[in-house]
Amino acid sequence: MSEQPKTTAPENSSEMEYVYDAVPQSARKSVGSILVILTGYTISLSNFVTGATVGYKMPFKDAVLACAVGNLMLILVATLLGIIAYKTGLSTSVLARKSLGARSSAILSLLLAVSAVNWIAVNADTFSKLIASTFTWWPIPVGITSIIVVALWAQSAIRGVKGLEIVSWLGVPCAIILTIACAIAIGKVAGYNTVFHFVPEEANTISFAAGSTSFVGAWIFGCIVSPDVCRYAKKGSHVAIGAPIAVAIGLFGLEVIGIMTAQATNKSDFVTATAALGLGVLVFICAIFCVWTTQDNNIYSAGLALQNVMKDTKLEGKVKHAVLAVIVATAAAIFAAVGATKFLLPVVQTLSVLLPPIPGLIIAEAFFVKRSKEKKNINWVAIITWIVGTVVGEVALKLNFFIPAILSMVVTFVLYIIMSKALDNVLNKDVM
Repeated sequence: MSEQPKTTAPENSSEMEYVYDAVPQSARKSVGSILVILTGYTISLSNFVTGATVGYKMPFKDAVLACAVGNLMLILVATLLGIIAYKTGLSTSVLARKSLGARSSAILSLLLAVSAVNWIAVNADTFSKLIASTFTWWPIPVGITSIIVVALWAQSAIRGVKGLEIVSWLGVPCAIILTIACAIAIGKVAGYNTVFHFVPEEANTISFAAGSTSFVGAWIFGCIVSPDVCRYAKKGSHVAIGAPIAVAIGLFGLEVIGIMTAQATNKSDFVTATAALGLGVLVFICAIFCVWTTQDNNIYSAGLALQNVMKDTKLEGKVKHAVLAVIVATAAAIFAAVGATKFLLPVVQTLSVLLPPIPGLIIAEAFFVKRSKEKKNINWVAIITWIVGTVVGEVALKLNFFIPAILSMVVTFVLYIIMSKALDNVLNKDVM
């Protein structure tokens, strides 16, 4: 990969969060900052929720194995995409233009924005229910509370990467405290044998493929947008260290605790389960910053994605990052107010087959094909391989075959390289 980060950028780039330009060396962050932002991003209340939802439907060993397999894939994706971002200094949406083409990359950007809105809403809905269950005197309805908490998260997102870093320094310690507290309470209240020998009701069980796909789907969006943070790294080693640690702590650790909590209490709802363990108040206190560190990142990345949608319109360069952050937060607040958590698994499993082909395309283009299509409107090779990868993932999910998300990404990766070498000049000859 030949691209190198630029050392300078237009004057308005910092105000626009370098949305179209490479992050200059003067704006790059230390390894500590990269690590804490990435870890803060992965730490989310939705990880507990996903773990609890899947754990309620699978035996302990199967659920943990599905979680581990899914997260190993996420580590690989986040690290490779992060390295590409460090070398180029570019965000996910701009990197996608190189493989998908200028106009068709807008499809991905819209999908990323929708994914972000979904996760912001799910976390807002969950956190609002947590407030209501912790404080019985709370007078505001859950839907209205959801709108209030999204507005709070937006405060750091509109301030860009600096705002993300400040909140992450608060959220990471809180998540570690919450994880340890849940583990101790499970042992005292239910006993670990209850968890280790948990057997779900037959009517509620899901397959290993569905379970692993849920864990991948729960965070594949986060890994795909990891370049939005990793482009600020000063060295490639900062990404190679930060991404695996962030996934191990923020995803695997929290999801396993979610699994154990559901199985210890025989309750699929994480909020209800932690209340049964006597952790309602502690969960609430820690969750304030745990959920904030992730959702401000989601608002931030969704804003960058929407800028890419506007790149080739008359609005290019005229919409400030803060304005788009407010738009994203508003959409998420509305979705949260109608109860986003009831759509969790269907949405997650849909994203798990639609999104995995994307890192396959970006990685293949950056390391193997190296024929950027950012000056073309549509790269038909990428569109075809994206569709094929998505279909393969969906079929694998229906047939309970292998790990659908991994299969989808690998098929797309290999097919894109082969078709680019063989058919690029034919399929993209007249595309401008």
